[in-house]
Amino acid sequence: MRTSAPIKLIVHVPTTEEGKRELARRVADVHADFVLHTISKLKCPTRQKLELLQAVIDTTKGTYKPRKSPETKT
Repeated sequence: MRTSAPIKLIVHVPTTEEGKRELARRVADVHADFVLHTISKLKCPTRQKLELLQAVIDTTKGTYKPRKSPETKT
């Protein structure tokens, strides 16, 4: 694996509640864009992509319930 010299990074963390909320919103936007981009690149039918996206949404809301596949016997 290729390595490079460490870089120094200065982070200015928001101190106000409004600033913290704005940072959280921006991080969530970047994360959502990444998830959408990753799902869109998958080599599967659009229906599966939509089901996966819905599962991600449901998981973040805490409402995800796995679908039972036809092969699964209960």
